[in-house]
Amino acid sequence: MEIQRQRKLCYEHLEVRDLLDAAGLVEVGTQPEGGLSDKIVYVHGGHGYTADNLDDGDWSFQRPLLLDMIEDLGNQDQMSFLVNYLFNAGATVVPLRPVGHQPNEIVLDNDDVGVTFTGAWSNSSAGIYFGDAGDVPYRFASTSATETATAEYRPNVQEAGYYPVYAWTRYGSDRASDQLYRVHHSGGATEVTINHRRVGNGLVYLGTYYFEEGTEGYVEISNKSSESGRVVIADMIRFGNGVGDIDRGGGVSGRNREDEAGLYWVKWHVDRSQGIPDSEYRASSDDRSATVSLAPRYAEYMNRSTDGSLSDRVFVSFHSNAGGGGARGVLALYNGNNDPNTATPNQFLLANELGREVNDDLIAQVGQFEHDWQHRSTVTLDRSDIEFGEINNYRINDEFDATIVETGFHDNMEDAEMLRDPKVRDAIARATYQGLVDYFGAVDGGATPATDLPGAPEDVRVESTGAGEVTVHWEPPAVNSYNGGTPTGYRVYTSANGYGFDGGRYVPGGASNSLSITGLDTGAAYYFKVVAVNQGGESPSSQVMAAIANDSSGDVLIVSGFNRFDRPLNPTQPAVGGEVERVRPRQSNSFDYPVQVAEAIEASHPELTVHTTSNQLIIDGEVQLGDYSTVIWILGEESSVDDTFNATEQTLVSQYLADGGSLFVSGAEIGWDLDNLNNGRSFYNNTLRADYVSDDANTYNVTGTAGTLFEGLTFSFDDGDLYYDAQFPDVISPLGGATQVMSYSGGSGGGAAIQYDGGPDGAKLVMFGFPFETITNAALRAEIMDRALSFLVDEPTAAGDFNSDGVVNLADYVVWRNHRGAADESAIGNNGDGQNGVDQADYQLWKDNFGNTYAAAAATAPPQVAALQSTSGEPAASTPTAYSAAIPLPSAFESSSDDERSTKSTVGSTSAEGDPDGLLLLRRHARQEQALATSELPSRDDAFAAMSEEADSEAGLLGLPKLD
Repeated sequence: MEIQRQRKLCYEHLEVRDLLDAAGLVEVGTQPEGGLSDKIVYVHGGHGYTADNLDDGDWSFQRPLLLDMIEDLGNQDQMSFLVNYLFNAGATVVPLRPVGHQPNEIVLDNDDVGVTFTGAWSNSSAGIYFGDAGDVPYRFASTSATETATAEYRPNVQEAGYYPVYAWTRYGSDRASDQLYRVHHSGGATEVTINHRRVGNGLVYLGTYYFEEGTEGYVEISNKSSESGRVVIADMIRFGNGVGDIDRGGGVSGRNREDEAGLYWVKWHVDRSQGIPDSEYRASSDDRSATVSLAPRYAEYMNRSTDGSLSDRVFVSFHSNAGGGGARGVLALYNGNNDPNTATPNQFLLANELGREVNDDLIAQVGQFEHDWQHRSTVTLDRSDIEFGEINNYRINDEFDATIVETGFHDNMEDAEMLRDPKVRDAIARATYQGLVDYFGAVDGGATPATDLPGAPEDVRVESTGAGEVTVHWEPPAVNSYNGGTPTGYRVYTSANGYGFDGGRYVPGGASNSLSITGLDTGAAYYFKVVAVNQGGESPSSQVMAAIANDSSGDVLIVSGFNRFDRPLNPTQPAVGGEVERVRPRQSNSFDYPVQVAEAIEASHPELTVHTTSNQLIIDGEVQLGDYSTVIWILGEESSVDDTFNATEQTLVSQYLADGGSLFVSGAEIGWDLDNLNNGRSFYNNTLRADYVSDDANTYNVTGTAGTLFEGLTFSFDDGDLYYDAQFPDVISPLGGATQVMSYSGGSGGGAAIQYDGGPDGAKLVMFGFPFETITNAALRAEIMDRALSFLVDEPTAAGDFNSDGVVNLADYVVWRNHRGAADESAIGNNGDGQNGVDQADYQLWKDNFGNTYAAAAATAPPQVAALQSTSGEPAASTPTAYSAAIPLPSAFESSSDDERSTKSTVGSTSAEGDPDGLLLLRRHARQEQALATSELPSRDDAFAAMSEEADSEAGLLGLPKLD
């Protein structure tokens, strides 16, 4: 039963090359190993959108909209944060409610068209399976030390995006403890192993991955195993979460499945399975009542307790509290006041470990959040009037411990604001994970290492160091009670699209801070992120940085300056009574916006060399702006709390522009922060040459101004459908000689972008009042970047034409050769790369442009060219034909030994009057033109290399040094 429901595109970008064939990627990676490897964690987020199925079937949330949040939705957000930490610590994660946010879904059963098998598989006749009655229940294969059988589940993904992936497999005593799932995504493949002797009969989480549109991605089930005499099972694979389609009498919910109560997530799969009675997940016919015990009931059903023990599995659910508006802080729940048998064996221990860790870790982060966390001396609660149904041992039967973490009080203003802050949600998830490490260590006799996975590496930058070569730099994370343990190494992940990452390269040593990578494609954008690693697992990742590793002109530095991460950026959803905020970092700040910038450069100017840094390294002086011909500074929604440009950055940028630098800066709050709030009005007016007009254009549409750089362009930037809501874009006007080059269409109108040209040696500036990365069309982003860089980058008008004669040939080589090492490029007609004087990069520029023709310059040719004269004493034209009077070209370029001697004699007779280098180069020019036109060598570079060998031989005949 193939099920496929897909909605709007999540991410739109250019398809510039085959991502899976990109050079320099590590093809296969694995789920991180860590302290929770071999542990099973059942997770749930309480409540959810629920139907009144015994009345009119209408849907509603179980908790009201209060202080811009609904508990039902916040619980699912919090669960998703925890899942990330658990997966990175090596745990097997079993969610009783969908993970993350992906409204598209593709469900492939073992007998669907998109599923193929290789090797020896057998059909099962079991009575419990996912699928329709009468289907092949599932297929199984015997394990092998080497892979001899695979099952491939290949979806047709109609819209690219991040998809959580799940497997439905029946558990059993003959299953492999390491059934191998290989998820092929846009970055390569990631291997995940699941012990199906201990868990099955429902969805097990395999991770979240970025899939491109089409059929390139798939999940592969392999029979490769460390155990012999076992079997692996191929039943169902799910991609994405989907939209609710269950009708309980009043129509479907109309909401994404992740908004609905977990009851419907489980019901949907049970209804499409065989052999599972409803009593395994519900005891009440009333849906609202059934949601209370749904999670522990179905977790107990999925848990095969006869293999392993209580000490290798656990259940955690998230809620938030209410207490009249005055109470604050965390509470973890346990049972037993009224009936001791309702408590799981170590329930108080679990509750106390998690409650105490959340309380203490957030208290330790004083000053880092909008409000300080409320300390509670007692962090657990066992109510005297009831026993909590969601963690009742009558449902769990001593199979695992269970607790509910009440994260805070959603009816208290301070707590509600904190629970809408992604930094707080992340801190609660991290603390919950750390509490689970302590809990498992206590119940398994210390088998779980008392090591928390590290924090994310900081201050990451990527430096392009040569053709196909980059160096990734980072700083180790802080080590403390809440951020994580000490790293013992790092892993650097690489991507060809910025979203799907490869298997990673491991760098040993906690003090390591860089990795050089070679073998990348030149002219292609690559993306990098870094994680820290220790015995506990793998940290969250750093920001994503970009590079284009050329050895050519035009060094461009991308500065990633959008660091804001707070609740005003949250996406919202409609709810009864208003709008509700969701805490979803991918829709507020995903810290990967250099991707859109580098992708646009790749599409428009792939010859440029691109580097990326965090803005903090600019402030710290680790990266010098003056080392780059062009700087692209992305500020997104960065604003006054985090500073768009602080005082140090203002000074450094002012100096860079005063020295003739080129700057492209964009962001929605630059004018608001610097000019309106006077956090840098002089800098904004005099250096960025703009005047702040108003805070919000009230539109997402932009038009290029006629007669300017962006004439004829009309486009939109994001309202939250693709990347993030670029709300409140600045309306700006030009100052100090700048011109307006874009205006807002609709809304209040006004200026959207300005341009300033300081002349041949002066500053060049382009500034947008909205974030560049939020332009919704990738092709238009590339076009806009093309126009901006054509203005900003000091490209020579005749690249490689060092004698300014209008053609790039071997005569230009002698000009470069004779002036190699010069401090500036005036000797080569200012037609080099504009950096570091006359150097090897200018040779590469000549080589890249060999054979190009330009309009000949009217200016006097450089001295060494003018010195080449005809025998009449008149200046010779700076073209190859200028030498024809001294050397009869057809006969001189014959290849016989007699002609070689004749050529030597002819050259020798003119060397006192002319330039023997030039004559030799002229000879080579003819040979190169012929060779480049007819060469059977595999590439142009090979042709150059072959001719260089011949050139060295000829240079020896003339007593000249070899060409290098």
